[in-house]
Amino acid sequence: MAKKRKKAKPQVKRKQNNSPYNNSLLRKKYLKIVEAVCEKMNCADSYKLLSKEEKIRAFGCSVFVLKLKTYKKQHYTSNCIKFFEDFVNVFFSNPRNCVCKSKAIELTNYEVLVANYFITSFNKDYPERHEFLMDAFQPMVEYIGDFETHFVKMIQHYAFSVNATNLFDDNVYILKLNAKVRDYPTLRMNWESSLESIAPRESFYEEEGRNRAVFQLGYVSNGFEMNWIFARTKDLKGLYKGKKKYLPVCIQRHAYYRVLSRLKPFYDTEVVWTMNYHLRHDLHIEFYNGRILIPLYYFESKLGYFVTTINKNRLIIKTFLFLTHHSTPEGDKLGEISGLSKEEISYWKIDTLQNFIDANLRENEQMKELFEKAGLSHLFDMQINHGHESDGKDYNWNALSQYIKRGKTELFDEGAEDVEELLVEDVNEIE
Repeated sequence: MAKKRKKAKPQVKRKQNNSPYNNSLLRKKYLKIVEAVCEKMNCADSYKLLSKEEKIRAFGCSVFVLKLKTYKKQHYTSNCIKFFEDFVNVFFSNPRNCVCKSKAIELTNYEVLVANYFITSFNKDYPERHEFLMDAFQPMVEYIGDFETHFVKMIQHYAFSVNATNLFDDNVYILKLNAKVRDYPTLRMNWESSLESIAPRESFYEEEGRNRAVFQLGYVSNGFEMNWIFARTKDLKGLYKGKKKYLPVCIQRHAYYRVLSRLKPFYDTEVVWTMNYHLRHDLHIEFYNGRILIPLYYFESKLGYFVTTINKNRLIIKTFLFLTHHSTPEGDKLGEISGLSKEEISYWKIDTLQNFIDANLRENEQMKELFEKAGLSHLFDMQINHGHESDGKDYNWNALSQYIKRGKTELFDEGAEDVEELLVEDVNEIE
């Protein structure tokens, strides 16, 4: 007869102790970070005044930034994961991205977190000592100020990162930032970045016998929620005959290509964010020569128009026209005043923003007046906040002025090649 096995005794679960008195190795490492932050903020001598107990308490209020978190059942591209991983790393490690800037002190966002939680570690149970420490670390206390305002700025940066990159024609991403208390192995605050992926709202639009994919536009709020963009049907002035009060605003890929290429030298992310911001805050509809137009602005400066159409309870953006293009109010006015045709405006390369940036018209009053009459003079005042690439050439506005003065010579007449050579000239040759 088989011998019965003895019943195994249940193992006693080891009691977890998350006291900051434990894990001396991590405590030593973290307190070096705190000390370095104190030194940067002119509080090195004040740090030496802390007792051992106060340093342990500071470790008990430690903060760590975790790596980007993704979810198994969601779809990501490798490029997307790398982009947002780099964004999170740089956001917390590069002083240029600090939400609490100062000319005197250069900190990273992680160091701002460390300083904030270090201040919160001062024990209020001993009012006199608490007041003493607040005075001793006054430079740090004043620098941090109201941390809530810095936290709001961090959230805005996260929302900006996706609102400047989501094109809505593929996976749509939401980058979230959250602070969570971790109980073990040591009580601490973990700042966690997580990336969610949702499917785009894709539908199809038939045009000239071809089915074209269109995608509804949207934006991520500061609450990390996806909000889709709609247009009010009452703004369409009777052109919509259905019963809906709001129509989803959708876009063709072609329109993206047009707006990105025609608004160089802006970075693509700047253009996408500008589109996103304008359509959610100030979606204004205009009507011109039977077309439904949505003007696009960069802050106060109008750049052009999205050309739209109504189809099956959707307002679809088909393309983007720069402000000088024919079929826009300003572009038609320019053509009327200058005599330039649609083809000539394209030929002379004034159908994109590129040649208006840093244009020198100090000695060309005729061109200034011409564009001013057409409502386009603000294009010469556009400022690019970053260094944009230059091909070593500058636009020759005098050549265009001469062409217009000649009374609109046919574009490809004999001698037109000579005019074309005047179109651009090396920067070094321009006085």
